[in-house]
Amino acid sequence: MHILGMTIGFSAFLLEGLLILRGARSRVFRQLPLFRSYIVYCFCTVLGLYLIYWLDRKEYASAYWLCYLVSILVEFTVLAEISDQIFQPFPAIRNLGRALTVLISVALGLLYILPPILGSAGRDRLLLDFALRASVTKAIILAALFYMARHYDCQVGKNVRGLMLGFSIYVATSVAIWASAEAFGSALFAHLLWFMEPLAFLLCLLVWTVSLWHFAPMPSLNAISAARGGDSESVAVELTRFNSELSKFLHK
Repeated sequence: MHILGMTIGFSAFLLEGLLILRGARSRVFRQLPLFRSYIVYCFCTVLGLYLIYWLDRKEYASAYWLCYLVSILVEFTVLAEISDQIFQPFPAIRNLGRALTVLISVALGLLYILPPILGSAGRDRLLLDFALRASVTKAIILAALFYMARHYDCQVGKNVRGLMLGFSIYVATSVAIWASAEAFGSALFAHLLWFMEPLAFLLCLLVWTVSLWHFAPMPSLNAISAARGGDSESVAVELTRFNSELSKFLHK
């Protein structure tokens, strides 16, 4: 099991490095700054954990769980990036989408994630509750972003679709894993489920690597309207009008 965990971790480390290297040679990372920061953070975290493992194995477990808990929070930057990209052509709406993403994250964090941390349960129970509630929060925000993209018929392009697909796989698997561990006890996670979340993240990285390998420019509003007909054109006009009104409101 130890070898399996190290193999999955090293494979994820290689894919993160590949994403960073490929992004440095293309325009993808310049289009996805928050996502780039997240991948660089993941890469540096894994590198640091490997160094701790080889230099001071006694401190590895503590360092691993600390980095894991921080990573759960840092993953919200991917949601902020998706929100930015969905409304990229509309600066005012994009800022509103980012603000709503942050607001929902903070609200759910205070009302849904924080209570179990302040409870009197044991450490294992607290960890399970925190991980599950954080994953459910991400799933809710991601579902809301999918709904907005669908409702407004936003054509986000291949890169962002891959970003959303990969993160959806990871979040859905995380919710299932942590819900199972909370329902059947932490022993199930320790003996069977512990490698499934890293494996899901590895699959997520694989989807991101494939979808971001070639830069695909975001389709323009004119191209969308011409390809999709009158409905898309009316939606584009509605979004443009709303963006203009929101910009005037924000500048008052």
